[in-house]
Parts: sequence; structure tokens; C-alpha cells
Amino acid sequence: MRKIITGFMGMLILASFTYEGMAQDKQMTWTTKSNTARDLALSGAHHLMNAEFEQAYSDVEAALKIDPNFTVALVLMTNLSRGASRDAYAEKALASAAGKTEGEKLFASLVDKQNTQEARRDTWAKLHSMFPDGKMIGDFYVQTRATPEERFSAAQDYIKKFPDEAAMYNTIAYYYMLNKKDNEIAKKNLDKYIALYPNGTNPYDSMGEYYLNTGDMENSKKYYTMALEKYPFNGSSLAALQKMEDSTKASDSK
Repeated sequence: MRKIITGFMGMLILASFTYEGMAQDKQMTWTTKSNTARDLALSGAHHLMNAEFEQAYSDVEAALKIDPNFTVALVLMTNLSRGASRDAYAEKALASAAGKTEGEKLFASLVDKQNTQEARRDTWAKLHSMFPDGKMIGDFYVQTRATPEERFSAAQDYIKKFPDEAAMYNTIAYYYMLNKKDNEIAKKNLDKYIALYPNGTNPYDSMGEYYLNTGDMENSKKYYTMALEKYPFNGSSLAALQKMEDSTKASDSK
């Protein structure tokens, strides 16, 4: 699945996590008193980086049950929610950041609906400058650049710094597939994505979409099915397979 970071999704705030009181170095501090809540938020953030939204929601929801004042989890849940729920989580996220670190306050500010997309993009750049070793901040800094070319350039820089971070190969693959129309290089990056994250759902979902775009329905179905074997509630794969099935039935009925 391709990550779309515009409007609502452009508010996503992700970073590497450390405990309150630990040395920040070049990563953001995330204030929580619960090791379990922290681990769940980390897992949720990882799934969110990989466009595994259902899994992300489950993990972040569990983190908030343990620590309802956990700023990072509240921000993540804000961006995994819609409508009135989204507004309620945003209000809690902004309130929770009071008294926390400057990074967390900046992090939380991105759920403020009064911010423009350009303002959020500038905030991402500031976060990236403040925390250059934050792998997840770096990932979403890439996703929120203004143009495909800017995203690709930032992605290349990211890969040089973090060559084993799987999600970025997905970003690069889609750039080659959709912008450069270079399916050979796109597939090489998707193969790398699967190799680095073999137990994930999204690598197989993305490969399913790759084969769908190239007209190979057999392999497309194969990889979407593999994605569901990893996580049976992945909405993207379920929808794609249903669409393929509906298309086949429509053709057969003619």
C-alpha cells in the first residue's frame, strides 16, 4: 500500500522513543511512565510507518488504556480516528503536551486543525532538524515534502543514513512505479522491502499492487493473499481481492 500523506494524514507525527529523563541525544523524548505503553506505541508507530493502519490502531488503543496521558499515543490515535473521535483525541493530545518536552509540544501541535498544510510541512522540517536520528520522524519528513521529486531526494538521503529501515524502500518503489514508470527498479525496491520486513503485511500488499498495475492478476492475487496470511484484517488487501473477484464475475457474466 502506498502511504498518502496529504491533509489529514499530513498531521502524522512519528519519532524514535526514549523514556522521560533519558538523554535525548538526537532523538525525541516520549514521556510515559509505563514500559508496556511505550512498547505498544512503538509497535503502533512502526505499523503506521508501514501503512498497516488496522494493526496500528489496535496497538495505540492498548497503549492509551494503560497511560491515558501519553502524548505520543494520543497524537497517533488522533490521526487514526475520524470525525468527533478525532477531535476529542486532538484536544486530549494538545492538553497532554503541557509540561512535557519542547519536542513533544511541537509534535502535538500538528494535530491542531488551525494549522495549514504548509505550516505542518514547516513543522516537520523543524522536527527533522531537531531530531536527525529519529528514524520515524525522518520517514514522515520524507512523506510530507511538497513534490514527488523532493520526496524522492529526501528518501535517498534517508536510505543512506538508515539503509536497513524497510518502509522507505516502499516509498522509493512507488516513486519508480508511479512517477518514473520504471517497473524494474520498482520491483527491486519491493523485493528489498519484503527481505527487510518479511513478517509484515504491507510489503506483500504493495507487491500485490505492483503486479496489479503491471497486469499480472495471478501474482497480484497471490501477494494480496500472502498479505492476509500475515494479518487477516488488512483492509487494503481485502478490498483489492474483492475488487478483483467482482471484476472476474462481471466479465464472466458477459
